Amino acid sequence: MKRWLLFFVITLVVALGVGSLAGQDAGYVLLSWGHYSIETSLWFFLLLLGLMLVVVYFLFRFSLVLLGSDWRFNEWRRSRRTARARKQTTRGLLSLALGQWARAERLLTRSATDTDMPLINYLAAARAAYEQGKHDTTDELLNAANKSTRGAELAVGISHAQLLISRGHKEQALAVLVSLRDRYPRHSYLLKLLVRLYQDLEDWVALHELLPVLSKTGKIPQNKIIELEEKVYLQLIDRTAKGHQGKDPVPALKKLYQSMPRHCRHQADILLHYVETLHELGEDEQAETDLRHGLTYVWRDELLIAYAGLNGVDARRRFLFAEKQLQGRPNDPVLLLILAQLALRIEQPERAKEFLLMGLKLKSLPELNAEMGKLLVQEQDHVGASRYFQKALAQQECQPGG
Repeated sequence: MKRWLLFFVITLVVALGVGSLAGQDAGYVLLSWGHYSIETSLWFFLLLLGLMLVVVYFLFRFSLVLLGSDWRFNEWRRSRRTARARKQTTRGLLSLALGQWARAERLLTRSATDTDMPLINYLAAARAAYEQGKHDTTDELLNAANKSTRGAELAVGISHAQLLISRGHKEQALAVLVSLRDRYPRHSYLLKLLVRLYQDLEDWVALHELLPVLSKTGKIPQNKIIELEEKVYLQLIDRTAKGHQGKDPVPALKKLYQSMPRHCRHQADILLHYVETLHELGEDEQAETDLRHGLTYVWRDELLIAYAGLNGVDARRRFLFAEKQLQGRPNDPVLLLILAQLALRIEQPERAKEFLLMGLKLKSLPELNAEMGKLLVQEQDHVGASRYFQKALAQQECQPGG
């Protein structure tokens, strides 16, 4: 608006100046060409020349517009296309959220080339195509997404894997993620997807190999890594115990346990499962050795009970070990129960009775009452045995699930 006002003022000033000069001396201009000649006043000639220049200027601008070379017009046309693409993208994403796959694919694909972020359009359109079962189109759109934005390879690959996972094609998704991991070995989300797929596919060996990488990234909470380690080693113990081609699984099982990080070997559930597996394989001696060592680092009632249940091992050795533990845990009723059971096995009923009475003073466990009842039966005290058996039965009935 200001430019037009300035142009009007300048034109008015020039017109007044020219009019003033024209009133003093009109002058004349003579144009001759061949047999033709034209004579006119100087001011009319100048006016005509000015008009011709204006016409030429606007013809030139109009030709530039027609040829698409005028930057203002191009900018306007580009902004208009971008605005239209944004609207189509919004409608496409809404259609995607509503499950209108064909419409979403059409809108998102059509607007991809004119939008500010074509990567989003192509990835969303790829999902819409995938939901329709158009796998070739999906691949084409993912390829277009990769080409549309520099450095989009990882995002496109993860999106592809997620599409495959959503349809249950986990082996194919795993192949995509493994390929990406070669180029992005420490990407946290990529590793999380791999962990989930390895668990779903029960590939515990591959997951075991991934554990050190997960620990080194520092982007996964330590408690989650510990939970994962426990799950992996519990599964590997079961897998190793089954053996391969008729081979004795015990050496491999021992090797697996020794290869575990120390904090895993001293984890109660892992240690207990390992010992119980050795016991099932008839390796009570090895189980007793590893469990006795483990009990110096981790203490749990289930481990004590498992230790007492290793019948293929010298009972006196187990009794002496348990008795030594009593020095640091004099008020542990479960330890006193185990000592009583081991004392009976080495034929020391008086010591057994002593331990049972000590335990019952601390806590009237049903197991302590039942064990005391058995001992009194051996001593022919049936009345006293009946009393303890009734206590044990009543306590078990009061327990949840009793």
